[in-house]
Amino acid sequence: MKDYYEILELTALASNEDIKKAYFKSVRKYPPDRFEVEFMNIRKAYEILSNEKTRKQYDSINNLDSDVKENYSLARTYMEEEELNKAIKILQKMQKEDSKSLIVKVLLAEVYLKNSNSGKALTVYEELTLEEPENSAFAGYLANAYLNRGWHKKAILAYNKAIELDSDNISLWLGLSEAYVESNEYFNARNVLEKALEVVTDIKDNTTIYLELITIDMNFEMFSSIHKPIDKLAELAINNDEIKENITSTLSELASYLMQMEKMEDAKKIIEKAAKILPEDEDVLRIKNEIENYMIYIDDFHKLEANKKINHEVVSLISFNVLPNNELGMHDEEEKEAMNYFQEYTVLYNYDIYKSSIKKLEKDYPHLYALKVEFFNKLTNNIERKKMQVEYKKHLGNYKHIINKFFDEDDNEENEESLKDYEPQEPIVREESKVGRNDLCPCGSGKKYKKCCGK
Repeated sequence: MKDYYEILELTALASNEDIKKAYFKSVRKYPPDRFEVEFMNIRKAYEILSNEKTRKQYDSINNLDSDVKENYSLARTYMEEEELNKAIKILQKMQKEDSKSLIVKVLLAEVYLKNSNSGKALTVYEELTLEEPENSAFAGYLANAYLNRGWHKKAILAYNKAIELDSDNISLWLGLSEAYVESNEYFNARNVLEKALEVVTDIKDNTTIYLELITIDMNFEMFSSIHKPIDKLAELAINNDEIKENITSTLSELASYLMQMEKMEDAKKIIEKAAKILPEDEDVLRIKNEIENYMIYIDDFHKLEANKKINHEVVSLISFNVLPNNELGMHDEEEKEAMNYFQEYTVLYNYDIYKSSIKKLEKDYPHLYALKVEFFNKLTNNIERKKMQVEYKKHLGNYKHIINKFFDEDDNEENEESLKDYEPQEPIVREESKVGRNDLCPCGSGKKYKKCCGK
């Protein structure tokens, strides 16, 4: 197991300035939003070594060839391996033997907190802050323990004290903001992070703060506020290759989520920002295309859904080109491709049944018809249609492992065997009237059909 000097890639002769430089270098390499475990180890090493008293105690333990060093290392190992009770037993014994050892108390409180003994952890952290009132790390530990306990007012006071001692520590600003969020104080949570941006200068720290601002806005459903931090993120990412990919991925996920929330205008703005950062990114282009298609075609598509003269299978075929994956019930592009293929196969083998619906689609909804015009043109040609039937039947088996997931589990074995020779049957004609995706659900829930049983 690495000691704290090794974690920061230093020797025991490092100066305080060396420790600070090594800390910021390590954090740039392992930002907290992507490397939580590594960041916590780096932060712990820095907090112990940057304080003169705790560093001196750590060095005294680290330099001893004795049971003390062995027991301390063993306790850390047990903690990392989640054998917390064993770690507690060793540290409690060490504390009895040397009640003044701050380094042992720090580790013991950390293990208590990890073992859900927040009351015991608080007692130790309160002792530490009394012994070392100017130690920002101890003040931060106490604040974290209060927050973990659910004592938000005490946590806020403790975080403010810690920030007075060490305003460069981004984790303290984030903790204070979280305490306000837990207290349901939206504006205070945001204001804390806005202040942090005035103090913290590292680009990756700023990125983390902007991401947290967006998270808070989303949690409080303040969707109109998300665009300012998103604009700032995009500005940072365009000029920084280290964060481009991460920010683009984050913006893409956010756009997808807003699509699910039917916040299409917001989703469109965000994915356009992502496209400026990485214009050739496949996920960005796919989501951008989904949003644009949805906004262009959704009104006509809703009218098509409500048109009882056009067969449901033809409507479903068009849906793959209009609706985003989440509305289709698809987890990814592979599922969407498989089910689109299966739907085309169904229409292809039963063309005579669907022919009139396709003609009506072409006449009444030319924009929607154009989305599948190549497929429909081949359907109308007898020679092309027969060629397609052979090809589709030949390749359907490639998708059977995905298609089976959309059947009942009890039918999977039967479907596995039969898909090779499957030919779609004439569709069942419903006795009841067709329910549109935006109609009220017939189950009586009061929700739209697409958000209830139709989901």
